[in-house]
Amino acid sequence: MSKILSGPFAARSLGKSVWLLTGDAADAPEVLVRGPRESVGFPPDVLIANVTVTWHEDGVDVTLDSPAGVRSFRAASVIVHEPNGRLYQSLPLAGFDADARRFWRRVFRLIRIPGGRLLLGLIARRRRGKGRPSSR
Repeated sequence: MSKILSGPFAARSLGKSVWLLTGDAADAPEVLVRGPRESVGFPPDVLIANVTVTWHEDGVDVTLDSPAGVRSFRAASVIVHEPNGRLYQSLPLAGFDADARRFWRRVFRLIRIPGGRLLLGLIARRRRGKGRPSSR
């Protein structure tokens, strides 16, 4: 299996032969490279234009294309995270209607004023006590 990712990517060492390649855009993929078999030094000021990842049974081939040239190496594992910005749009998640938004805005506005928490506690206790026997 092979994957070609277009950058630009910046490389950052996470220590102990682990590298993280991240893009500039919010929806840019992240590439976590673990255990390069040879010493791989990514210059911090060079942006990587393309990353090609090819998974095999015994490791992963990684090819980095940058203005400084093409560099290939073998890694123990590579994880590619491609965020999907529209992932939650299709889910039926709960939302607040106008009345609920207004209610919570008032609650948070009340909490911000000095003594607002105490006042909110008194209001909540008074409301809770109506129609129900006291637990005390």
